[in-house]
Amino acid sequence: MCLFTMTDNLYVDPNALPPLDSFSRRSRDESVLFTTPTHFSVDYEINPYMVSGVDSSTANQQWHDLVSRYEDLADVSIMDVDAVWDDLSEVEVAPPGELPDITFCSNHALSLPDRDGFLLAQMATEERHDEPAYFKQWCTNRDIPTEQLRTDVPFEGCGDARWHPGRRLLWGGYGPRTDLEAYREIADRYDVGVVPLELTDDSYYHLDVCFSAIDEQTAVVCPDAFTDAGREKLDTLFETLIEVSPEAAQDHFACNCHSLSGDVVVIEESNHQTIHALESHGYETLHVSTDEFMKAGGSVACMAFPY
Repeated sequence: MCLFTMTDNLYVDPNALPPLDSFSRRSRDESVLFTTPTHFSVDYEINPYMVSGVDSSTANQQWHDLVSRYEDLADVSIMDVDAVWDDLSEVEVAPPGELPDITFCSNHALSLPDRDGFLLAQMATEERHDEPAYFKQWCTNRDIPTEQLRTDVPFEGCGDARWHPGRRLLWGGYGPRTDLEAYREIADRYDVGVVPLELTDDSYYHLDVCFSAIDEQTAVVCPDAFTDAGREKLDTLFETLIEVSPEAAQDHFACNCHSLSGDVVVIEESNHQTIHALESHGYETLHVSTDEFMKAGGSVACMAFPY
C-alpha cells in the first residue's frame, strides 16, 4: 500500500487533481523578509553551483539594490543576523560568521496558510542546520508564533514549498532537500491541498530553482526538472507555462524570479529570453544583478522570503 494514500489533500497522482477553483482563496503575500549578507561567502559545496571567489563588496551592493527595488513593491523587513545573534547567546547554535548561506532566508520557513505564524524549516545539510534558529529568534522578538514539523524529516521552507498565488494550495518540491513525508504532515495538519513535485536532478536542488508561480494562471518552469507526472500537474493547474531551458535555469537562475503582485516580476538581469517571454505575456519586469549570489546557488527568490 502506498504510504500517502491516507492523505486526501496530498495530490501525488495527477489524475486525482481537482480543478483550481475548488481550492479556497488565500490572499497573496504582501510582505518580504531579507537577511543581511554580512557574512556571505562560499566556504563549502552543498549544491552543484557553488564556486569560491565571492566579491563581498559587490555582493553587498547587489543585496542593497535588490532590497531597494522591493521597497517600491512591498512591505520590507530586514533580519540583521548579528543583532539576532546577540539574542541567541543562550542557544547552542553556530555564530553568523559560520553560516555564510543564511542570507538565503527563503529556506528558513514557510508562512502558515492563515498567516498566523510560520512553519520552521529543518535543513537537510549540516552546514545550514542552525539557520532556522535565527529566524525563530527574529520571530520571537516580534511576538510572531512559529511551529515545527512533528516528523523529523528534512524540509527547507520556501526553497521547496510555494503557495499558489491566490489559492490555499501549496506546491511542494521534494527529493534533494525536502522529504515527501513533510508534505503529508502539512496537508493533514493544516487541511490544505499540497501538490508534490519530484525534482529529477540535484541541479534542481530546490523547487525555486526550476519553478516560479507568477500569478494564479501563469508560472515560469524548467520542464527538465520534473517527472512526467510533475509536468502533468503543472499543465493541469496553470493555463500558461513559460518554459525555460536547462541552461537558462542552471546558468542564469531564470526560474528563481519572483512576483508578489502578479504584475511585476523581479528577475536576474542576464535572463534576456525569459524577460522577453514575460514581457510578451504582459508582465512588467525589474532587472537586478545577483551574479555574486549565484556563485552560491541562489538568486532573487532565494533572498526574498514572501509572507
